Amino acid sequence: MKTSQDITNSELNYKQFYKELGHLLYAVAYSDGKVRKKEVDALREFVLKELAPFEPSTDSSGMNQAFYTQFEFEDIANKNESATIVFLSFVEYLKKNAAQMDDHLKTAIVKAVEKVSQAYKKTNKLEQEMINKLKAEITAL
Repeated sequence: MKTSQDITNSELNYKQFYKELGHLLYAVAYSDGKVRKKEVDALREFVLKELAPFEPSTDSSGMNQAFYTQFEFEDIANKNESATIVFLSFVEYLKKNAAQMDDHLKTAIVKAVEKVSQAYKKTNKLEQEMINKLKAEITAL
C-alpha cells in the first residue's frame, strides 16, 4: 500500500513485502496450531479490498503484486511451517527494511493481522501475544 510519492521515493521491494506479509498473516493464523477457513477468507478479503486497489504495479504476467500476500500465505500453510519461526523471520525482514517502512505501511500491517486474527471466534490469547510483539517491534522501528 503506497501513495504516488512512495512509488517514486521508496526503495522497498513491494513484491517481497507482500510475500513477507503473507508469511506474517500465516504465522498469526497458525499461532494456535490451525489455520481456519474464516481466517483464509478474511485474508483474501483484505487483499482484494484493502491491498490490491492501492497497488498500481503488476508482475511480468500482469497480476497485481498485492496478491502475492495471498499466494504466499497459502503456500506456507501447505508446508505447516512453525508460526514462531515464520513470525521471527518477518520481524527480521521488518528490521532490515525499517527505513522504508512509513506509518501508512506500519498501520496496514497491524490492520491486516488484526483482521485475520478476529476472523475466527475473535482474537485468541496466542494470536494476541503475537500481535502485541509485532506492535512492539513496529513501534521500535
